[in-house]
Amino acid sequence: MQGTLSLAAWLPARTIYGYRGPALGLASQLAKRASYSTIREPPTPFRGLEHKQQEETFLYDTHTPMNLLQKGAIAVLSTAAAFRNPARADMVAALGETTGVTALQGMLRRMQDSVTGQQILRDRPRVTSEAVAHAWDLPEGTFGHAYAKFMGDRNFTAGDRPPVRFIDDIELAYVAARAREVHDFWHVLFGCHTNVFGELALKAVELVQTGMPMTALSVLGGQFRLKAQTRAELYQDFLPWALRAGFRSADLMCLYYEKHFEDDLEDLRRQWRIEIAPIQARKSKIQLQ
Repeated sequence: MQGTLSLAAWLPARTIYGYRGPALGLASQLAKRASYSTIREPPTPFRGLEHKQQEETFLYDTHTPMNLLQKGAIAVLSTAAAFRNPARADMVAALGETTGVTALQGMLRRMQDSVTGQQILRDRPRVTSEAVAHAWDLPEGTFGHAYAKFMGDRNFTAGDRPPVRFIDDIELAYVAARAREVHDFWHVLFGCHTNVFGELALKAVELVQTGMPMTALSVLGGQFRLKAQTRAELYQDFLPWALRAGFRSADLMCLYYEKHFEDDLEDLRRQWRIEIAPIQARKSKIQLQ
């Protein structure tokens, strides 16, 4: 209790994924919050907001300024929560934002060196329900149709992602949001299931592609939710595939997915050198311990 009280003295009172008030009880809030569901669409575009509130400068709508010590506390707490339940998108997001700045800088540099990446940075597209609505009207065999089926079968919503909060740079904040929002496109392209097994396999691909520390931590923590036999399959078959697929494919952050909805899915996989996951990743029903 004493440690929690000491945190209250310097953790900010501003919203942390919907929690308002002083930081007393922050650890329990991080551990108990339900998955992010109150805002179904991404916030407004990163447009360089700079206004004063309680003597802090907010760079974009959802920005929560913190010093290094505060970010360290959030990183530790979110790591514990994400290890306990890798399905907690809010905790995984917080972990990524507080530990992944160097990786985000690398992604930004690669996008700036790519013609398509430059266009994405100029346009700053957001993956919202409105932006992808036409995918539901596209014919079978197209990337857009496959994406719409993937989302519809799981009752997913395009904007159902936690907003970026803890990154103190507008461009890096957009890169983080972009990586988060195109995650479901990667599921479709690589053929990964959305169960624990499929998510871990895709996180390994992301580790190679993005270098984000939270992807490695997700794999390390999430594996313990699998039965021993399934965990062995992950290490023997799917992690080798993930490493191979991650190194082989085009830079996933430099692809303008929204402009290819009408293209044939298999043609895109060949063009972008996508190696789909072993068939068991889509058909096996992986049971948790």
